[in-house]
Amino acid sequence: MLPTMWMLQALVVHILLMGAILNTYFQPNLLPNLVPQKTMREMGLEPPADRLVVFVTDGLRAATFLANNGSDVPDLKDIYRKQGRIGISRTCAPTMTRPGHIAIFAGFNEDPAASLINLRYNPGDFDTVFNRSRNMIGWAHKYIVGYFAELSHGGAPLRFDSYMERDLPEKLTCDKWAFDKVENFLSNGYNVREWSNYKPAVFFVYLADMDIAAHRFRPLSKRFFQKLQNTQLGIRNTYELFERVFNDSRTAYLMTSDHGMNNEGTHGSGTSLEIETPLFMWGAGVKRDEIDAEANFPEKPNISQVDQTQLAPLMSSLIGLPPPKNNLALMPVGYLNVSDEYQAVALHLNVLQLLSQAEILIRRHEKAMFYKWLPKFGELHSGVIDQYAAQFDFLKSEGNLTDAMEVCKEYGELAMKCLAYYHQYYQTPLIVANSLSYLIWFYCLLLQLTRLSKKEKTQRRGFMTVSTLILAMIGILLIPIMELQKVPHVTTFYLILPVGMLIMAQAERPVKGYWIYHPLWNFGFILVPAVLIMWMTFIIRHLWVLYVISVLLNNRRALRKPSIKLFIWLSLALIVTAILIMEQRTTKGLRTIPVKGYHVLYISMVLAIIRPLILGHRHDPRVWTFNSVALVVGAFGVYQYKFYESVSSYVYVVTWSFLFFAFLSIVYFAKSLPEARKRLELITINMITVLSLLTNSWGCLNFQVVITEFIFGLQVYEESKETKEIEDAKDERTSLQNLKGFYRYGYMILLYFYVAFFLAGHWLSSFLFKSTTARLFYPHFSLYIAGSLVMLKVFIPSMIFICALYAMVPFVRKNARSILICVFVISNAMGFYKYYFIRNRGSWRTVRMCLDQILLTHAVILMLLLGICLAKIFLANTTMERLGRNRASNTRSTLAAAETEA
Repeated sequence: MLPTMWMLQALVVHILLMGAILNTYFQPNLLPNLVPQKTMREMGLEPPADRLVVFVTDGLRAATFLANNGSDVPDLKDIYRKQGRIGISRTCAPTMTRPGHIAIFAGFNEDPAASLINLRYNPGDFDTVFNRSRNMIGWAHKYIVGYFAELSHGGAPLRFDSYMERDLPEKLTCDKWAFDKVENFLSNGYNVREWSNYKPAVFFVYLADMDIAAHRFRPLSKRFFQKLQNTQLGIRNTYELFERVFNDSRTAYLMTSDHGMNNEGTHGSGTSLEIETPLFMWGAGVKRDEIDAEANFPEKPNISQVDQTQLAPLMSSLIGLPPPKNNLALMPVGYLNVSDEYQAVALHLNVLQLLSQAEILIRRHEKAMFYKWLPKFGELHSGVIDQYAAQFDFLKSEGNLTDAMEVCKEYGELAMKCLAYYHQYYQTPLIVANSLSYLIWFYCLLLQLTRLSKKEKTQRRGFMTVSTLILAMIGILLIPIMELQKVPHVTTFYLILPVGMLIMAQAERPVKGYWIYHPLWNFGFILVPAVLIMWMTFIIRHLWVLYVISVLLNNRRALRKPSIKLFIWLSLALIVTAILIMEQRTTKGLRTIPVKGYHVLYISMVLAIIRPLILGHRHDPRVWTFNSVALVVGAFGVYQYKFYESVSSYVYVVTWSFLFFAFLSIVYFAKSLPEARKRLELITINMITVLSLLTNSWGCLNFQVVITEFIFGLQVYEESKETKEIEDAKDERTSLQNLKGFYRYGYMILLYFYVAFFLAGHWLSSFLFKSTTARLFYPHFSLYIAGSLVMLKVFIPSMIFICALYAMVPFVRKNARSILICVFVISNAMGFYKYYFIRNRGSWRTVRMCLDQILLTHAVILMLLLGICLAKIFLANTTMERLGRNRASNTRSTLAAAETEA
């Protein structure tokens, strides 16, 4: 196989494995082409309200609203003394802004696919109360508007007035902006006449100050309660304004929150403080709950509770609308001041909407070829669905509305269970198929590793064999079978993928001899590093322990004969260990040190130039000039951003120019730098300067320490080896000795990748990054630009590690492919384990932690593939310096001659 072909094979396979993970756990569940049900007016019933005003107080938890018998919301308590009902709306983790709004207005918990984009953007089109009303206007933050503005509207576009917090004249005036906008709108007589004729109509008022104040001051602070007073007074004033303007007692009001807040001022998890939000309904059509003579706020356990998703069908029935088409909740009974017939018909429309979704999935499975022999949801099928409408109509015509509503609830609950069942129908088969893909990939890699570890290279069987042709025919035959079974196309691909992987593995088998040498050694070499890295990095977070033990064992021979270089290396290793302990075992990491971040960055920029001078590196004057100018201009850009929140355009020109120079200059100066060590020094100075421009505080300083430690460690190891003559006598390695060497360097590369990842300031419980990473390259926030630059920042240290090994260790240069295969199997073993513990529901942090960790085990492979390609380009045709204990000698080792197996 050509050198580029095995890299392309590994790239494609790992992209497919990443896709398999996403396809198993993060498939979108939204059904297309749904048809809305009839309105209550079309059913011959007049709704109790013509318009609905919804106040969403972002981040206000139920505990704060209900505390002290409502004394913290006195104006709302005054309203409650006369009318309305109070309850608790229970949201669902992840308790974030977007999932909360979608649950309130669309009636379903956020689609798992949205976790892939941090619950920020729409993974698919869906229906809402806003779309059903066809007459809607809202005042909200621009981010909130983005959740709904681009949805299909059926010819009645949603009307929003939006803002960005930075555009407001003062901080914490978002609610004032919203209340003022509503007042201005209703002060216009033309608007009032126009909207008086709209039936039904929805008014949406988004109030952000509670969330911002909780984050800044915490929910139990005096400043928070001051803002709460202003917000609750604004809600009362807006309510009274609506009543004065429309003055027909046909307006209903609902106040709730998208999520709660814990005492630390954060949210996202599933604690009761974050899940329980207030629900206050009053106005037209709202049934008054039982209260005492003094109208005290209800307390647990007597307070009524609903799921947040139930608000969508409840609001819809209040103004005579059918539930949103994608709604997955059943309307709570007893909240509307309407007749039993109205309530029964509203619930009936809700159940029809749920059954219409279930029927799509049921009929899709019933049309499949093997439907009779495969598992199915037996409690609900097409025949049962067809009986429902007739059964309801009969009970309604007999006046037996109580039994009719019980039938509605029974069918509604069956529909929701049926939808949940079929949404996860293929998850188990996908887990089995993808597990086989992983195992076959391991087998394929070990076949390649066995062949490369032998002294005599054996011939592969190739693709033109009877077994591969039979497997290909099986794969082709499975495609029409899956099509007849109505399996989704992407799911079909991953169910058949093991067949393709097996064809690839069969082609890797040797014509003769053992397929896999030393299987137990391979198993141990894969399992032990994978378990250690995963346990120390992801679980107990003691990576520093693994790092210390690994580097000391690696250079144990050098410890017998102390030297100045050994002392320097030990000092650097100690510093790296201390940084890892700080980053992993303290809450704020290195930020606990009372030094401002930009001061640390300035120090690291100075060190980026001083470091090569101290180490005696010699570079072309143009290299010194370009790096110095880039660092000076970058430092000025940091100063501008820190104190003026803007960066001059020439700073962007210089930083982008240097980014290109950093990579292209290595190739440009290649002829004048024939020694691998010299070229490595050029790579290091350029890349450290790039890192200085990408980091915010400690990251670049940490990188410089670990990169210097790694290079010194390699020098110490090479100098501690036996004399060249003895070493050459040992060049006749056995296959087992080669295997140990492959895994040793593969483990070293992986270990230093995770060390550098931690030192970059990222953490593996949630792979987040600061948008200011791109502050010196782009004036505005861009997810793609900022994300790409962050990935570059994570990639550069690993590239330097690979280049150092490639430049200083002949064994690595000669066996680059074998070492990279060992990286593959170790990292894939970690990903294979994590594959079974992914969560796509629950706490946002838990979902992101599971997803980020398994994606990182695959992303590291893609980065290292790119790193080895760049190392081959940057260090092509270089002379390697080989150090012995008694003398140093230069051996010409060009890329083409050395990489006999690549």
